[in-house]
Amino acid sequence: MLTIRQLSKQFEGSEVLKNINIDITEGTTTAIIGPSGSGKSTLLNCINLLELPSQGTIRLGDHSLTFPTSEKLSHRTILEFRQQTGMVFQGNHLFPHMTALQNIMLGLVTVKKKNKNDALVCAKALLHKVGLDAYGERYPYQLSGGQQQRVGIARAMAMEPRILLFDEPTSALDPELVEEVLEVMKDLKREGMTLFVVTHEMAFAHRVADSVFFMDQGEIIERGSPQEVFSKKDNEKLRYFVSRLSAGLLN
Repeated sequence: MLTIRQLSKQFEGSEVLKNINIDITEGTTTAIIGPSGSGKSTLLNCINLLELPSQGTIRLGDHSLTFPTSEKLSHRTILEFRQQTGMVFQGNHLFPHMTALQNIMLGLVTVKKKNKNDALVCAKALLHKVGLDAYGERYPYQLSGGQQQRVGIARAMAMEPRILLFDEPTSALDPELVEEVLEVMKDLKREGMTLFVVTHEMAFAHRVADSVFFMDQGEIIERGSPQEVFSKKDNEKLRYFVSRLSAGLLN
């Protein structure tokens, strides 16, 4: 469903992504792990076209883009491509002046052109899916960090994306709130949603992901099933990274 070939990204002459090649099958969960500054978030931003790659090809469903492009991408082209993805950020990025329901409804009304009644029905169903039926009229400041993040997931799902992209969705949460967000993600996996998750939650990567990619300095240096990646004994960078977060996962 998602194919990335020879993807590179440069910022001011510095190469932050180097020859990335990835194949993602529909209905699978992929975990991207690695130290800070390894290019994980930049990779997500390139997939979602928040950053335009310097070179390479991204194919998502029936849409394919090759960089560098011969002409500037139109807003319509970017929007059509981006609508296939749903993005959940480290910070929830909810609009503070809107209730939880209004945050979810916004894209349904403005992008998908649903009438407000249909958008409200859809938004309520999504709040139910993330376990927040009773919180629709609350503003972000009235929600815990975990609840805000779950609203962010519902908002991303409202666009009916083919793939959900998560950029460290639990990194800003207190430890006791992490599990409630991970449980929603596990439910999405069980329902067959395609998930692409940048995470430092090693237990999630080990137990839930179908495949794991370890990035370092802009490159994917290990890939495979969780069992294959976490049992690597000859990659000192990988073992050091995992041992700092969850040494018990190393085989």
